[in-house]
Amino acid sequence: MNTPLISIILAVYNGECYLGECLDSIRGLQGGFPLQVIVVDDASSDKTAEILGRYANAGFETVYLRENVGAAAAINHAFTLVRGEFVARIDYDDRYHANFLVDSVDALQHYPDAAFVCAAARMIDSRGVPNVIISPAEYGEKPGCNDRFASMLKQHFVTAPTILGRTSHWRRAIPIPTGMNFCDWYMNLTMAETAPVVVIDKIVADYRVHPLNMHTTKVHDGMGERVTLQVLDRFLYNSPRSAELAPWRSEIMALHQADWGNKYFAAGMAADASRCYRAALRSDPTQSWKGRFMHRYIGLLVGRNSYDRAKRMARLLVPFRLWT
Repeated sequence: MNTPLISIILAVYNGECYLGECLDSIRGLQGGFPLQVIVVDDASSDKTAEILGRYANAGFETVYLRENVGAAAAINHAFTLVRGEFVARIDYDDRYHANFLVDSVDALQHYPDAAFVCAAARMIDSRGVPNVIISPAEYGEKPGCNDRFASMLKQHFVTAPTILGRTSHWRRAIPIPTGMNFCDWYMNLTMAETAPVVVIDKIVADYRVHPLNMHTTKVHDGMGERVTLQVLDRFLYNSPRSAELAPWRSEIMALHQADWGNKYFAAGMAADASRCYRAALRSDPTQSWKGRFMHRYIGLLVGRNSYDRAKRMARLLVPFRLWT
């Protein structure tokens, strides 16, 4: 059996709508690198297995789980099969750009001490229509190889399908804790905890946002907030580097509590939004004058209908958009 340079992991559950596009993007990767593609079907009940059957001659290693175990357990299983020096992980609804491996391998070879490389992604909707570009640069992360652990704790600037990492560093995050199906941030922080991270100024993937993906459902079912608090506890208080983070603990906690308040606010989940905003103020009262925090919090206190009416009036009276 040939030894691959790169292992690509794809865990899928009921992915019939987008799986084919993802698999085609893997087949279209440039560079001619020896690849191992591991696809784990997490007991899908739709036409996922039928679609995978069409790629039977593509050389993919496909595992069909008998029962649905969740994304974290499926990824843990995939890592038992990894043979490559580098690992990439993609969700079934995302797509690689052809240059992903060429640019990412070059970066890791240039920076042999780096845990992983990440880059920019193009956001697409359910139909694949391009939207905005999201990149580490938007969060102040400049290209190059740096210790990004603390900044990654403050804001998750890494988009999952843009990552290529060294297998030895990925394995530090395995096994993913039970139930942590929203696991990207946890895995990235685990790698960044002990080694620098490379940022490159390239667009290497499409990241799809649609009503059924975890980006959306993690808000409505509360999983995202629970995982965020679990991750913060692990790295702020139980990391070998927790002492150096002590001066920023309150600020970091407040940033994420306010962020979840904003997500719940946008989803119309007023009680959860208010709870998170109050928690943010307790952690760091200076949150009250950052961004549009107080606009939204006051809006919840006076009632969403009154807030929306005031916002419409403000847009008519004020020449600048101060409300969201």
